Amino acid sequence: SLFSNMGKLLLAVVVGLCAFTWRIYESMDMGRSIYNHRPGTCRQVHGPVKGSEDIELIRSEGIAFVTSGILYLQPRRAHIEGKMFLYDFNQKLGSDQLRASELPIKGSSFDQNNFHPHGLSHWVVNGVIRLYVVNHDDEFNHSIEVFDYDPTGPALTHRKSIKHSTFIRPNNLVAVGPDQFIFTNDGISQTELTNFLEILTGYKGGSVYFWDGKESHEVLSGMGAPNGIAYDIKTNKLFISEVNYRRMHVYDLSKDKKSVTHWSTVDLYSACDNLFLDSDGSIYSGCHPILIEAAKSIGDCDGETTSPSQILRIKFDREYASAFVSEPYANDGKEVSGSTIGVIYNNQMLIGTVCKGLLHCEITDPSVL
Repeated sequence: SLFSNMGKLLLAVVVGLCAFTWRIYESMDMGRSIYNHRPGTCRQVHGPVKGSEDIELIRSEGIAFVTSGILYLQPRRAHIEGKMFLYDFNQKLGSDQLRASELPIKGSSFDQNNFHPHGLSHWVVNGVIRLYVVNHDDEFNHSIEVFDYDPTGPALTHRKSIKHSTFIRPNNLVAVGPDQFIFTNDGISQTELTNFLEILTGYKGGSVYFWDGKESHEVLSGMGAPNGIAYDIKTNKLFISEVNYRRMHVYDLSKDKKSVTHWSTVDLYSACDNLFLDSDGSIYSGCHPILIEAAKSIGDCDGETTSPSQILRIKFDREYASAFVSEPYANDGKEVSGSTIGVIYNNQMLIGTVCKGLLHCEITDPSVL
């Protein structure tokens, strides 16, 4: 009957609305609590006040490169100057004067006004540390900027700017050879509104590509915001975090680097950002445990809004079939807001953020990791 059909239609609409509401609730991590704890004394690092979105450790030198001043889907941030910083892990601890030094950038081809760095990686080319940095310009066009590090300055020399149609919305990258890297596109949307819809609908617009020095090759597609990426050359394992599904995937990389074989997946129950590969094979990630708070904070980078921070350590078994996940650091956002990465060196932890400062923590007891 007509009324029976209308009843079924109404029921379907109600069920659909309930499912959509639950998806919003779940995707934004509403109702989750954060319990503050730290591995030791933590201090703010002077220098990158406009954030420290990614950190690249040079383990042999005890130094790290830091990106600052990201522009991400927000044209209002075009007035923020993008910068590169150098952090020295060998500087004296025990004071509040920890500092990351701004690196001057040389080169006539470098456009400082359109530099807003995001993810970065490095490769040693003929004895020189070469940096590959994801960049978004004032119009939110994308490129990979290539720099050589000069330790005598210290300074960076701009070598070239790489642009390609497959740089859809690059987030992070990992170098796998001289002028070769694998990068993540965390979605296809180029505005805040369409990105929000992409998240809510669960549209899998993310992708991963390999740049061979001249061309791009699609490695993965149909992902829910692939973000952080790391590569272990000793085991040939590629690690990729998938933000929208709160998990991290492990892959075997083919010899030509143009394809991968899925190995395993680890549920992290947190929107994990960048990945850091430690010397023991563990992965550390800076995560956003309450995504709706992170979205608010990122939308108010120059204001007082904060969001919780979390560092996770993922330690795999020998076969990479399963992993033990621990939480060496968590904070409600008052000490550090919007964590993106945790880098470990010599019982020290450096915590990067989207757009609000840089935090250093001493690890007084390594067992807490």
